[in-house]
Amino acid sequence: MCLKMFRDMGLDECFETLQKNVPAVSLEHPFLTDLYDAVVKRGAFEEAEILIDKAAQNDFLKSITAEQKAVPVWTEILPGSGASPGMRGGHQMVLDSAAQMIYLYGGWDGARDLSDFWQYDLLRKKWILISTDTEQEDGPSARSCHKMVIDSDNQTIFVIGRFLDGPARTGEPLKNDFFMYDILRKRWTQLSSDTFAEGGPKVLYDHQVALDVLKRTIYVFGGRVAQGKPPGSTAAVDNAATSGLYAYHIPTSTWRRIEPASGSPDSTALKPRMGHCIIFHPVKRLLYIVGGKYDKDPVKDMVAFHVDKETSHIVGSTASGDTMPIGLTQRATLDLDRDEIYVYFGFKSADSENRQNTLWTFDVATSKWSICPTKKTTTVDGSQPTEPSPRYAHQIVYDPTSKLHYLFGGSLSVPSSITSVKTRLDDFWQMELVQRQAADIARQAKYVIRKQKFRELCLEDPVTAVQYLQRDVSETIDSTDDVEMNEFHDLPTLLFSDTQAKTVEEQSGSRALTTQQSRVDVFSKLCNFFPEEMAPPRANLIDLVLP
Repeated sequence: MCLKMFRDMGLDECFETLQKNVPAVSLEHPFLTDLYDAVVKRGAFEEAEILIDKAAQNDFLKSITAEQKAVPVWTEILPGSGASPGMRGGHQMVLDSAAQMIYLYGGWDGARDLSDFWQYDLLRKKWILISTDTEQEDGPSARSCHKMVIDSDNQTIFVIGRFLDGPARTGEPLKNDFFMYDILRKRWTQLSSDTFAEGGPKVLYDHQVALDVLKRTIYVFGGRVAQGKPPGSTAAVDNAATSGLYAYHIPTSTWRRIEPASGSPDSTALKPRMGHCIIFHPVKRLLYIVGGKYDKDPVKDMVAFHVDKETSHIVGSTASGDTMPIGLTQRATLDLDRDEIYVYFGFKSADSENRQNTLWTFDVATSKWSICPTKKTTTVDGSQPTEPSPRYAHQIVYDPTSKLHYLFGGSLSVPSSITSVKTRLDDFWQMELVQRQAADIARQAKYVIRKQKFRELCLEDPVTAVQYLQRDVSETIDSTDDVEMNEFHDLPTLLFSDTQAKTVEEQSGSRALTTQQSRVDVFSKLCNFFPEEMAPPRANLIDLVLP
């Protein structure tokens, strides 16, 4: 740190003396010494860029590339000439990776519940209508806010739950039906007309389901229980009741309610909720439950339930200072190869100003959350951003083979004061998580270098500075990155601020010192693109000494 401080302060004699007396101590990789000489000592910015290119070629930037968070890149899948599902929210989708098929069922189109059943062929890129009305084929009646899970090994799809509005909640006891679709035989089977009578859940909606293929067990957790009205009652329906955790064993067609182990210190971890998301990790044998809300309050935690031990523990909570996704109708997917869970949502609350697509990544190995940086891509003609509108009541599925997410429909996330906008959507998207490459890291480093050269040109020759900004600095900008574009648009202000600074520096004689310090700052930023073992210490000695 002393070596770094003496060099950064321009105390060359002190730096060289200390370096001679402690030859075993290396400040940095020789490559970065050359970069320091080019940037700080000589202001040879073109030479510095050549060194950055060599760094990319020699894989010096490789480890930093791996540490960079993947960026979600969206592409809209436009409908072909054939039929396709219409506008809806509260529908369900599942994906069969081996067969490369997506199945979509039901939903609400803004006027009525739907009972159409669709198949999307990922290879042929075509929608196929399986049924216009599944109820006419011994399948489920029209519904929304239900849940669906696929058993790809046995080629079956299961459907449970539905939303019932006030008029549908008559004095008759509400029954929760349960259906299975045989993909090969193209046939529906009603597994139960009333799961509650068989030890399962009552009629529920905004719940979540997951499948344990090994034990052939479906887990149903949370959601609101649809309460029936007593005969002749005009009272409002109670929507606060929330369902618990249930397990359905497929081979024996049996239900049971699961309770956390008695006496467990985390026995209250499985608190009731709705609007959450769950994902099953087959290797760790854990059912991960994220967020949601209970009554009107958000549930700000992540819980892991061990399906074999039937115990649960809290993985993270905002109450403990953990950063994690908090929102409504978030959707979760799992990539076993990367051992990552993805949670996507574009909606926080009915009147929230923060209406944007957000993708979180949970690293299972480290139990840490991170937000994927957003990167807006543009259409071919560059006319508009290509990204789904923020929404809720949508569905998203993941293909672990192609590493692609697929999103369809939902309800547009707009302030509740706006009523003239069509809120149901019928758009279809695919999303790929793209890892930044070494060439992009090199581009970012060159952008840092060219900004410094532009700043110095502002002091020397403003006309040349403008030309350099338009011709050279602009080449290093990622036009799809909002942060970079905003910063680039602010750069011309340096022409005025640096002119004023030039007058002050000339009067005080501090111009050389100011240039030295700004170049040192640029070099420090460039070091962040290199592995820590190559770079000088990240910390500064003066920061450790001064309070």
